[in-house]
Amino acid sequence: MFYHYKFWHSLRNPTYFTKIVEEGEIIGYKKRSLTVFLLFILLFAAREFWGMGTENLTSLFAMDLHNEYYVARLLSMLGAILWAIVYFCFHYYGVTYLLHLLTDIPYTWIKKVQLYVVTFLLIEKTILFVVFAVAGYSTLFSFFSLAPLVMQMIDTDYVLFTINQLTVATVLTIVVQYTFLSKWEEEASRKMLVVKIISIQLFMALFVGLISVLPLKEWITRGLG
Repeated sequence: MFYHYKFWHSLRNPTYFTKIVEEGEIIGYKKRSLTVFLLFILLFAAREFWGMGTENLTSLFAMDLHNEYYVARLLSMLGAILWAIVYFCFHYYGVTYLLHLLTDIPYTWIKKVQLYVVTFLLIEKTILFVVFAVAGYSTLFSFFSLAPLVMQMIDTDYVLFTINQLTVATVLTIVVQYTFLSKWEEEASRKMLVVKIISIQLFMALFVGLISVLPLKEWITRGLG
């Protein structure tokens, strides 16, 4: 059986889609996944070109070190593209493999579902970038999370950076993964499935929160020195 992949139609029909993934051959899926991958690179490159996260390089330009500034911006652009590739691969392949280990659902089946998750992450980051570009400045915390609200009461960086990772896309991720993956699980295992899915999101948020507060640049500079 052949199935012509339609992203939004498949998203609205999880039961039919999971049956096709299990029994049929999907046509057009690779093209969609490649498109999402290229859009990630384009988004991260656009953010870098706009100057998002490169504020520390402005001092080079202000000191008339133009050559050093342009070289630094070029290297920063290459780093942004590399980070886009790593980010996509982690969520598309890495999280898929982790879910496979925790559920024993075939890896290739989960990967079809994970494309929805990666797409929602792309949409959320694109909206953030557009808003920041229109406003003319960026903020440390995402307005898709509760971090901006929590920071009015708590000033602990680790807590804020952790909460900042739990966004609207995180909620959609949990809903999508459970909705689709539960079709391949026994009814008795579905409660445990949602616990595993939420645990992965919490672990990633805690890990990113930890990385965000560590002085990695300072450590690297000392190591190179």
